[in-house]
Amino acid sequence: MPKHDIEAALPAHRILNTDVQIVVKSDGRLLGELRVSKGTIDWRPGRHQYTVRLSWEKFARLMERVHDGEVR
Repeated sequence: MPKHDIEAALPAHRILNTDVQIVVKSDGRLLGELRVSKGTIDWRPGRHQYTVRLSWEKFARLMERVHDGEVR
C-alpha cells in the first residue's frame, strides 16, 4: 500500500478569490494537485500541463456515478 502525503494551503477565511491548493504525493512522488474554488474543482496530474476542470454540479454527478459503480 503506497504512503500518501497531503499538503494543503488553506485561506484563513471564506474562499472568495483564492483557491485552496492541495498537493498529493504517493510514496514521495507527485501524484497531482487539487484546486478547490467557488466555481470549480480542478485536478492537475503530476508532471502534466493540462488540468481537468469540473463544475461542482458535474463533480457531484461524477461522484454519484462512482458510488453507483458506473465509474471506477
